[in-house]
Amino acid sequence: MPAPIYPAATSPVTAPRESHGAPEAIRLCVIDIGSNSFHSVVFDAFPDGTFEIVDKLKEMVRLGEGGFRNHHLTDEAQQRGLDALHKIKKMGDEDGVADYVACATSAVREADNGGAFIERVREETGLYIRTISGETEAELIYKAVRQAVDLSEPSLLVDIGGGSTEFIVADRSGTHFATSLKLGAARLTEEFVSTDPVSKTEFQALRAHIRKELGPIFRAAHDAGVKRVVGSSGTLQNIASLAASASGEAGQIFDYVFDALTIRRVTKTLMTSDRAQRLATPGIQEKRVDQIVAGATLIDVVLKDLGVKRFEVSPDALREGIVIDFVERNYKWIKRLAPFHNVRRRSVYDLAIRLRWDEAHARHVARLALALFDATTSLHGRGEGDRELLEYAAVLRDVGYAISRRSHHKHSLYIIKHADLKGFTPDEVALVANIARYHRAGMPTERHADYAALSDAHRRLVDELASLLRLANGLDRSHFQNVIHFDTELADSALYLDVQTKADPQLDIWAAERGAGLFERTFGLPVVVRAEYG
Repeated sequence: MPAPIYPAATSPVTAPRESHGAPEAIRLCVIDIGSNSFHSVVFDAFPDGTFEIVDKLKEMVRLGEGGFRNHHLTDEAQQRGLDALHKIKKMGDEDGVADYVACATSAVREADNGGAFIERVREETGLYIRTISGETEAELIYKAVRQAVDLSEPSLLVDIGGGSTEFIVADRSGTHFATSLKLGAARLTEEFVSTDPVSKTEFQALRAHIRKELGPIFRAAHDAGVKRVVGSSGTLQNIASLAASASGEAGQIFDYVFDALTIRRVTKTLMTSDRAQRLATPGIQEKRVDQIVAGATLIDVVLKDLGVKRFEVSPDALREGIVIDFVERNYKWIKRLAPFHNVRRRSVYDLAIRLRWDEAHARHVARLALALFDATTSLHGRGEGDRELLEYAAVLRDVGYAISRRSHHKHSLYIIKHADLKGFTPDEVALVANIARYHRAGMPTERHADYAALSDAHRRLVDELASLLRLANGLDRSHFQNVIHFDTELADSALYLDVQTKADPQLDIWAAERGAGLFERTFGLPVVVRAEYG
C-alpha cells in the first residue's frame, strides 16, 4: 500500500450520498492536476462519512506538452496551468468551498522546475499542491473504479494519462498488481510520433516500446485470470464514444460492455488516420487529436496481446479516487468540523483540532470568558465582533503546546499569526494572536514587538479582552471544568465573582485571583472571587 497523502482516520462509509439527508456538511474541492487535463470536483462531505458531488470542471491544459524529453515545464504550459487553476478556484469560491485538495501527477512530479511551479501556484492562487507517486495514483484510481464498476471478476484497469498510464490487476477484494508506467499519450506522442499520418517505421517503434514495457502486466493479468479491460480516462472514453457511434449506440459508454474487436476496429481507424480526418470526426476533442493515436495504439496492444473479449469504461477516475480517499482518511475531522458553518469559526476550530487541543478545557474557558464579557459590557462597551475574537483567542490560546510547554503563550501567538486563518483580516489575526498570548504570564507592554505594532485602539482592545481571558483561564486552572456557574456583581469598588464549583475550588480561585492583575490595571477595579462548594 502507498503512504497516505492525508492524515489517517477511520470511516464507516465510502460511498457517495444519495441525497441531502443530513443538514451539516463541509464543502470541499479536489483538483487532479494531470499532465493533460485538470479536473476539479466540488463535493459536500457529511459527518456520517458519505459525500455528495456538487459540481465538476475539466480544463484541457496539456501541462506536460513539450517537457517530457527534458523534464521541464515550459513557460507556456505553466501559464495555461495557472489560468486553469484561477478558473477552478473562482468556481470553487463561488460554490462556497471551505478548503481545497490539489494533487499533481507525472508532469509536475518529474519536472526539474516542478517545485517552482508549485510555489508559483501557491503565491498566485493560494492553492497548495501535493505531488503523488505513480503507486499512489494507481491505488486511488482503483478506489474510484471499484465504486463505479462491478469488479466481481478479475479485471485489468487501464488509465491513460498524458505522462503516465496506470495498470491495475484487481477485483472487488483489492488490487493484486498495480504499477504506473511512463506510457502516457502525450509522452508517447512526443517521443515517437512526428509524421502525419504516422509512418510505418514510427508505428513499429511505438508498438515495440509499448510491448517491451507491458510484459510484467500481461504476466500478472494472465496469472489472475483477467478476461476484461476497464478503462478510466478521457482518451479511453473518447475511443469508447467512437465505438458506440459505430455500433449505433451513440452516447452509451458507461454501464455498457463493448466487444474488444469493436474497440480494435476504432483504434485501427485512428492509427491510420491523419490529423485532418481526426479533427473532422465527431467525438474527438480538438485538444486530443494529436495524442489519441498513441493512446489508441496502447489500448490496441493491450487488447490484442492480452486476448480479452470485453472492454468497459468507468465514469470515475483519479479525481473521484482522491475524493473517496480524503473522506475515508479524514472522517473524524469532517465529523468534528461539519457543525461549524461560519468559515472563520471553522478555520479556528480546525487549527485547534489539528494541533491536538485539550477540547474540554478550551471550550470551558471560552464559555467562561464569554460569560465574563457579557457580565462586564457596561465597563468595556464592546460589541458582537469583539466578543467573537475573544472566543477564538480562548479556543487557540494553548496551541503553542504543539511547540513547547515552556512559554507556550508566546508560541501560540506565533502559530496564530502564521496559520493562514480563513475569513480574517490581518488586523483581526493580530488581535486574536495578541489576546491569546496574554492569557497568562507577563502583562502587555510596548516592549513586546507584536503588541507595539498594534494601533492605540487595538492595544486597548487587547488589554480588555485579554484581561477577561486571563480570569477565565484561571477559573479552570485545574483543567477539570470545576466551575459550574458564577454570578457577577459589578460595584464601584470591585468586580465580585460568586463561583459555584463541583469540587474543592482553592486552586481555581487562587489562579483567577493571581490573573486578575491585568483586569485591575485595565479597568481600575480589583476582582474578588467568592466560592460556594458542593
